[in-house]
Amino acid sequence: MARIRLGKVVRAVGLKGHLGVAGSEGALATVRRIALRREGEPEPPLQEVLEARPQGRLWAVRIEGVSDRTSAEAWVGAEVLALREDLPEAGEARHYWADLEGLPVVTVAGAAIGTVTGLYETGGVDVLVVTTEEGGEKLVPLAPYVEVDVAGRRVVVDPPEGLLD
Repeated sequence: MARIRLGKVVRAVGLKGHLGVAGSEGALATVRRIALRREGEPEPPLQEVLEARPQGRLWAVRIEGVSDRTSAEAWVGAEVLALREDLPEAGEARHYWADLEGLPVVTVAGAAIGTVTGLYETGGVDVLVVTTEEGGEKLVPLAPYVEVDVAGRRVVVDPPEGLLD
């Protein structure tokens, strides 16, 4: 059963053990089980989601086993994972990060830029990390000039001047 990354715990919310999760784009509204993974740790068990609600730009999520602010703070920095089959479709013009990683990135003219190797959460517009064939990195904001071609399994960019310099 494949697990995909929904986001990251960035802070504790309130006093009752809510985790502040960034990057989930609302998937946490429907998923009933998640796993929290710290870097370098083995595959963690799934935990039941007891509550999930929007909290500004984050999602406040309460899960079994995390009952106070101190235990929530211990999870800051952890990735939030869910089983792929537990997730709804991302929706039109929306994508799970796991679906973007590994995709080739090209310009509208067809010139290769590189491959999506990561994403940054900025609190506003998320940013694709694109590794070039030469091993360099380009940062490409997920802005209106970026189209994810699901059928073609690629990301197409119509870059404004200077973006790829």
